[in-house]
Amino acid sequence: MINLRARGDVLVIWAALITLLIVMVISIQWFVGLQKIPVLVKETVPDGKESVSIVVAARNEEKRIFSAVKTMLDLHAVQLEVIVVNDRSTDGTAAELRRLQEYDDRARLRVIHINSLPDGWLGKNHALYRGAAAASNKWLLFTDADIYFQPSTLQKAVGWCLENKLDHLALIPENRGGTKMYRAFHSYWSIIGVWNFIQLKHAGIGAFNMMKKSVYEACGTHQSLRTAPDDDLKLGKRLVRLGFRQQLGLGSGLVSVQWYETIPETVQGLEKNLFAFMRYHFSAVFFFTALLTFLHIVPFIGVFTAPSAAGIIWGAVLTIYVFMYMWNCRLTGEPPLHVFAMPAAAAVFLYSLNRSAYKTWRRGGVEWRGTVYPLSELKRKS
Repeated sequence: MINLRARGDVLVIWAALITLLIVMVISIQWFVGLQKIPVLVKETVPDGKESVSIVVAARNEEKRIFSAVKTMLDLHAVQLEVIVVNDRSTDGTAAELRRLQEYDDRARLRVIHINSLPDGWLGKNHALYRGAAAASNKWLLFTDADIYFQPSTLQKAVGWCLENKLDHLALIPENRGGTKMYRAFHSYWSIIGVWNFIQLKHAGIGAFNMMKKSVYEACGTHQSLRTAPDDDLKLGKRLVRLGFRQQLGLGSGLVSVQWYETIPETVQGLEKNLFAFMRYHFSAVFFFTALLTFLHIVPFIGVFTAPSAAGIIWGAVLTIYVFMYMWNCRLTGEPPLHVFAMPAAAAVFLYSLNRSAYKTWRRGGVEWRGTVYPLSELKRKS
């Protein structure tokens, strides 16, 4: 019995050491990668003078669309058009767009109404495609109907692209609002999300995806991404593969959104994308469930329950996490104390991932905003 217990202790120590090694590698990758991601509001660049077309896909967005699009119309730009594509909305979105057209005394707002969705398209992808096709300016900015901009955002973004000879700029928006538990989850999400972009070596952000129109067309437009729930990310991937210059930046102080309000809203909102990120492979879901459980939940338990040597190693893992959250605070303003909610945040993420996979499998596809997209079609084009 003593011998078996001793062997078990050795296995726990080895598990803790392996975890520490993995976390050290990830934290170094994250920290080094962050040094290459500019906080755009802090950068000094000449104002960009080139023309921009903002393309907004909107479906049932009556709550925020007026105030959000108003900030787009108030942007400082030499030549600007805002194209809002009303994608089959059944609420008061159309009425809010009429109010916006009355507000727009410079006639920079164009509205396209879509009444039906063609076969083989996701609604948002089709709306963005239609909006881009109608755009007349050199740069395209794809964004959402609940994104808020500071007046200087476009000047700063275009100026940065010209200064650095970029073809594509994706900005991570500042996230506002929500319950305390949601804020803790967002701290966790922001860290793993940035690390994911660093590993992928390409980026795409639905809130702020700006590229030259010629580059968008060279990448095949949204016609080549008709059923991709992660169209922003895949568009960025194609762009990099074709040799165009891309950069990911932090949009704090320039671009903002209230992503979700509560944890239940977050879980529901992630349903469309998480299984898609796994390319609809259950094996990937199982692998990442095991991995993140081991990396982000077990250390918080092991530091109190494991043998002394292993407990010390788990403590070293938690120390690394504390430093990561402290550094993340400098970039996002999220309290470092959110590190203590990390196991709960990881559990929410893993529940959302497995829920996304299960509901997609059970339904035979993805249901989003009233439309069901068959899994067979999604997997074929993933």
